[in-house]
This record gives sequence, C-alpha cells and structure tokens, in this order.
Amino acid sequence: MIYRNLNHLATFAALAETGSFAGAARRLRLPTSTVSEHIATLERNLGLQLVIRTTRQNRLTEAGRILAEGAAQKVARMDATLAEIEAQSGSPSGTLRLSLPFAFAAVIVAPALARFAARYPSIRLDIQVSNQIEDLIAGGFDLAVRIGPLEDSSMMRRSLGTMPQHIVASPDYLARRTRPTNLASLAQHCMVAIRPKFTLAAQGPNGPATQHLEAQVAVNDPLTLLAVIRGGAGIGVVPRFLAQDGLREGSLEIVLPDYRLAAAEMSIVYYGLGVANPRADLFAAFLQAELQGQSTWAQP
Repeated sequence: MIYRNLNHLATFAALAETGSFAGAARRLRLPTSTVSEHIATLERNLGLQLVIRTTRQNRLTEAGRILAEGAAQKVARMDATLAEIEAQSGSPSGTLRLSLPFAFAAVIVAPALARFAARYPSIRLDIQVSNQIEDLIAGGFDLAVRIGPLEDSSMMRRSLGTMPQHIVASPDYLARRTRPTNLASLAQHCMVAIRPKFTLAAQGPNGPATQHLEAQVAVNDPLTLLAVIRGGAGIGVVPRFLAQDGLREGSLEIVLPDYRLAAAEMSIVYYGLGVANPRADLFAAFLQAELQGQSTWAQP
C-alpha cells in the first residue's frame, strides 16, 4: 500500500529537520498536538515506529531515517513546483539579497544561482559572500545559508542536508612526517585550521574520541585553507565537497580513515513565510530542490 497523505509526510519531514515536535509545530504553524496526531497516524498506518520519544529528546528509528530522506525530497520537489506555479502567476520581481559562505557559494551554490537567474530574469540577485554570520535584519538580507546549529529559533529553516568532513594532508607532507595513528597524535603535527585553537571530535575504532589542538597555520577562508594543505604545509579538516577533487587526483590523502568526524548541518534560513517577500520562499524551495541527491554530502 502506498501512503498518500502528503500532509502527514510534510509534518514528519519538518519533525526530522527541526528535531522536535515543538520545532515542527513552529515551522508549520500548527498546534503541537496536531503534529503529534499526524505522526501517530503516520506510524499507525505504516505499522512502524518512526520516532523514539523520551522526556528529553526525540530520535528517529532506522525506518524513520529512511522515510525522512524520502519525505524531505518529496516535500522539496512539491515546494519547488508550487513556488514555480505561484511565480508564473504572480511574476515575482525585484531584488533578492543573499548572504552566503565563501567556499559554499563558489563551489556549490554558484551553478544553481545561474539557473535561477536564467529561469527568473525579473529577479535581481544581490549576493554578499562572507564567512561571518551576518545579521539578516541589520544587513537587509532576505535569506542566508548557514553551516552548523542555528541559534535563532525564530528564523524559518530549510535543510540542505549534512556536510561530511575529512582530515586530509598532501602526500608530500605525509612522506616527510610520521603518519598519525590517532587523534592525539595530531598534536605532534602542523595543523592548518580556520581558528588558532579548535577541538576535533570523532567516532574512532574504539569509540568516541576528542582532541584539543592548536593550528600552526590559521586561515579564515576554506578555499585558501585547502590550498595551503595541498601545498604540503600540514594537516587540516575540510568538507568533502572541497576535498573530493584532490582525493580523486591524488593531491590529497585522508588521514586517520578509521575516524569519522561529525557532519555539519547546512541550512537556508530566513524570516517569515515569504508572504511579504515571495522571492525568499521561491529561492529557498529552488535551492533545496537543486541540491537534493548531491553526492557531496548526506541528505536530511
């Protein structure tokens, strides 16, 4: 039997993205009791437990994680379709002001921006690229892409998935130095990082591991950081979408392949539901649909 209640699937997708019934309720502007009812009905009709509920947190079951990925993709495609239909009927125009992180903007978002501009020629794009977390209201931004957990719960959020990260170095550097065997041994190496002091947390062969480290080379731009690492200066952590070409070509190697770093959450954030500015809803739905299925990171 194919489950066809899209409202329940959309509610479950919102729960999976926000991590809580209250968060899904805020996202959908529904009472929390309605969200609970939708999830309970979905579980009852599927005959599966999708969410493990405790007094402190909610966690998806394996079936829940599989459904969350499919539901998110279906909702994203539906949102993009509806946004495009609304755009055709209303012909949105004007300026859309975006705040984007440097490397993500250059490597991932730029091709999608070109397609958006070609599809909606009446919308002008004003793109500000920075590694600083910009205040959307003070900066006059319609929306932004954020990496990591969100501090402002009043913002609307669309998940772009999670971004895997790798510990990498150049073959030349590893040939000159003793190869690290665990996180602690990284302290004996030249580390290249965004911040002068940082902490690495990973799931290792013997369980969770944490190591506080200091960078010999601190670079506040991921693309420059990658170039420094490829040049043989040391070891660093870079997102998969930046490392994959170097790994494929052989100019980079994964260090400590038995250690898995936590993936970083990628989100589009903006205020409101786009009623005052339909361009924000339109672009958010467009970008989320564009990036669904990308192999460079895991989908929500």
